[in-house]
Amino acid sequence: MLGVVGFFIYARENVRLFDSINPQYNQQTLDIEIFTFCSLDIVDEKSAKATEMFLGQLYTDQKWKSFGYITNTGVRMILVLDATSPASLKDQEIRLIFKRFHGYYCNTISNPFYQIGTPMQSKWLDEGIRDLYSSNN
Repeated sequence: MLGVVGFFIYARENVRLFDSINPQYNQQTLDIEIFTFCSLDIVDEKSAKATEMFLGQLYTDQKWKSFGYITNTGVRMILVLDATSPASLKDQEIRLIFKRFHGYYCNTISNPFYQIGTPMQSKWLDEGIRDLYSSNN
């Protein structure tokens, strides 16, 4: 079990556009959200000197670890993993997860009815995230 906890998308102004927490971790939603906001601060620091969109590991505590990705338009994507999980993902596997996550994001914002900067409610995005949970757990 690889322990994918959740996926989060924030606009350039740190406005939440999308969040999805693995149903196994629904009891810890508040703790995960606080952890994600701590990770956002580190995204700002790392993005200033980043040479690629994948920012690598952002933050770790006893329960979770986070990884970041920033798009060309400044949209921030955060992946939270369970730090207590016995199995761990390699850097290439995390990059692949972000590549797929970014693809789902692009498909969502390509919808002509989506207004940029508003919370995302998309059947495609939800199904894609469910697919990522099932393929990585």
